[in-house]
Amino acid sequence: MLSLADELAIECRKAGAETTTIFWSEPVWYWSLEKLPLDWLRGPSKTDSGLLDVATAIISMAGVADPKPMGKISAERWEANSEGADPWYRKAIERRVRNVTLGIGVVTPQRARAYGFNYSAWKRSTENALKTDYGKIAETGRKLRGLLDGATHEVQITSKTGTNLRFRLAGRKAWVDDGVLDDEDLAAGTFETTLPAGSVSVAPEEESANGTVAFDLPIPQRGKLIKGLEWEFRDGMVSSFKAKMNGDMIIPVWEKATGDRSRFAYFGIGFNPAAKTGYLQNNIASGVVTIGIGDNKILGGKNLSTFGFQGALKKSMVTIDNKTVVANGKLAV
Repeated sequence: MLSLADELAIECRKAGAETTTIFWSEPVWYWSLEKLPLDWLRGPSKTDSGLLDVATAIISMAGVADPKPMGKISAERWEANSEGADPWYRKAIERRVRNVTLGIGVVTPQRARAYGFNYSAWKRSTENALKTDYGKIAETGRKLRGLLDGATHEVQITSKTGTNLRFRLAGRKAWVDDGVLDDEDLAAGTFETTLPAGSVSVAPEEESANGTVAFDLPIPQRGKLIKGLEWEFRDGMVSSFKAKMNGDMIIPVWEKATGDRSRFAYFGIGFNPAAKTGYLQNNIASGVVTIGIGDNKILGGKNLSTFGFQGALKKSMVTIDNKTVVANGKLAV
């Protein structure tokens, strides 16, 4: 991604911005995770924190080309690394530094081979999702924001795979990720977006979730696909966390995490009509529903943790205050 980073830096400088490019090589990143003492990994980065003191915007396109070595790194080291990154994350939230993440940065032949993706189809899908009509995306986002923003409605999600979950919205602001961070977004507290974009999300009432979520889309994690992930919720807490395949890529990390790792945290709906499921950004595909647990401070929630994790449903039924919003994976608004 270095050539794209150079092009972006030049365009930013044309617009009058001072830029700094931060580069992590893949060998250094993997060596650090595998070899550095745990205390070092747990310590916050002074250089990253210092740059955050002056930064007003961040464009991120980071992502290792090959995720397979991630599977060999212990849960203890992942947790230590998350603990070290947490102060930066909290500071970014506090300062509300605008942040865009470019999803094209993780579309690589090596990652495609690791997860069994068709690289050409994945690249084409990502490019199509980037080139779709973002005016229409913004319009759909406003409609969905109207259903969720400040609402305290009852929500039910069901699916043929066994999902039957009920929870309440908590009257909080909804985040609309439509690819643009305008004044309306900033006023609503939204300061992060992705490209390609197309999702709305909210921090629901954390203690309200009861029932089962059986995710029907595989979740790429550390070089493998987690399949058949299922959560049981009781009063907002995960009482059962299991998967049919490759659960060892996330369950030990969850077990090592601290804070509100098991608490209900996130509800989202995708609305990018050009995005395809089955890759990394399932959450932006139209009609896809995302449920998450763990930290949700960035959405104005009250969970604090070094852990956050989400799964997605391709074909579900969603009702909000008895109004159908998603019907068998299709937007109904």
